[in-house]
Amino acid sequence: MRLVKSAEMREIDNHAIEVLGIPGIVLMENAARGVCEVIYGRVEGTSALVVCGKGNNGGDGLAVARNLYNMGYDVEVILTAPVEELKGDARKNAEILSTLPVPIHIVDTTEKLFELYTFAKECDFIVDALFGTGLSKPLSGFYAELVDFINKLNKTVVSVDIPSGLSADTGEVIGPHVKADYTVTFAFPKVAHVMPPACYSVGELFVVDISIPEDVPNLIGPDRFLLTLDEVAFTYPIREIMSHKYTYGHVAIIGGSRGKTGAPAMSAQAALRSGAGLVSVIVPASLNDIFENKLTEVMSIPVKDDGKGFLGIDSLEELLAVIEKGKFSAVVIGPGLGSFPETYELVREFVKECKLPMVIDADGINALAGSTEILKLKEEPVILTPHIGEFSRISGLTKEEILKDLTKVASDFASHFGAILVLKSGRTVIATPSGKSYVNVIGNPGMATAGTGDVLAGVIGALSAMGVEPEDSAKFGVYIHSLAGDIAAQELTEEALVATDLIDYLPRAIQTVKKFEREGKRERFAFITSLREIVGG
Repeated sequence: MRLVKSAEMREIDNHAIEVLGIPGIVLMENAARGVCEVIYGRVEGTSALVVCGKGNNGGDGLAVARNLYNMGYDVEVILTAPVEELKGDARKNAEILSTLPVPIHIVDTTEKLFELYTFAKECDFIVDALFGTGLSKPLSGFYAELVDFINKLNKTVVSVDIPSGLSADTGEVIGPHVKADYTVTFAFPKVAHVMPPACYSVGELFVVDISIPEDVPNLIGPDRFLLTLDEVAFTYPIREIMSHKYTYGHVAIIGGSRGKTGAPAMSAQAALRSGAGLVSVIVPASLNDIFENKLTEVMSIPVKDDGKGFLGIDSLEELLAVIEKGKFSAVVIGPGLGSFPETYELVREFVKECKLPMVIDADGINALAGSTEILKLKEEPVILTPHIGEFSRISGLTKEEILKDLTKVASDFASHFGAILVLKSGRTVIATPSGKSYVNVIGNPGMATAGTGDVLAGVIGALSAMGVEPEDSAKFGVYIHSLAGDIAAQELTEEALVATDLIDYLPRAIQTVKKFEREGKRERFAFITSLREIVGG
């Protein structure tokens, strides 16, 4: 499903109205009915205070008030402008509501705010329809005070389209805003609905089908998507009866240094659990005994390190020879390599020379700082899996610049360097050279623990080794890694979660995907869908 910004949504609305001929007031009515359905199904109480601005979001709110009244709710409306100042469909809905016994109170100054308390103290819940997705600057004065008043009432709040005061285009909090328990948006989720910290004020998100055809965004061109089960299903190659271990690829995990042997071991075990036929760790010779004891199904290949406990540039020739002779089908380089200058030089030269599908993680990414132009030399896109700090080092951007618009900076980097970027954060973004980006919203804070990135690199490496295209390897890898984390957290708690738990729960995540593939497209509500229903899992 598309993830849109305010200008894109405006274009989509305009196309639906002006090209397809769907009247705006019909879209507004569909939106209002969706809000009311969520209220009826989720919100306790029978008395509502609907707070409306004077724009189209307020028009949605006025239609909500009428529909709630028709459903038997006790409804009162706060309007922040006289009816005669409203325009278009909002004005029409105000005029229709005025014919019903629904009180409409004009509260348009700070001095009148005290009147709001009189109405609000008696209601069971509040519908926030002050400002929609078009807001781009912070609220101030009367509206900032109104938002603060709503937040202090300690009532259940349902926001229409977006909590008033947030910008739809960013996860940044631009100023005072409503803190909603539920948000009901229309047609497509917006960036602020899923990106932190703005998403913390959204509450539970629902998306209403307001009759805009799903292919309309193809004409507008926002290549920004939610990462969903529908998107990643059927990624695994079909397993044939006459297949053998090499059918499903041989993954080389290049990593390890003194004190960091766990990282490549976890990557290797994750690769096996994800379906690779064979996995070998290529490690410093002086540490090889550790891997021989630590790993069972995984093979280890020692490369000379002169007892240093890490791989350096003097290991390059031997390393390339091992790769050439080893019947490998994909490489993961970086887990536990260490941050030694000689190691960084080795990584840069290896990336230039190696022709296999490649995942670069951890210290392998740090080694590319100042040398990212070598990514352009690759015939096939390399998959990079940095966290925010690592991405800051290779992009030259500050963490603040990155977090301001994750999807844009990720897409710009991937397009410029011709790489697949898996930018790991609370909301991981997968970006492709073609300009597409996918936002992953599953996973949990329990996964913020050492080693989970090593597991992810192994999962993606296994998919690459099986011949899955780089973009699909990255998307599927991120999805099942996060899904395994969610399943594990449900049973173990977020606090107790460790990286190796993800490896143990990968089979459950894969089973979930396989079940979906067997049973076909999951059923959804025809009209309203929750965020979790959209992404699946």
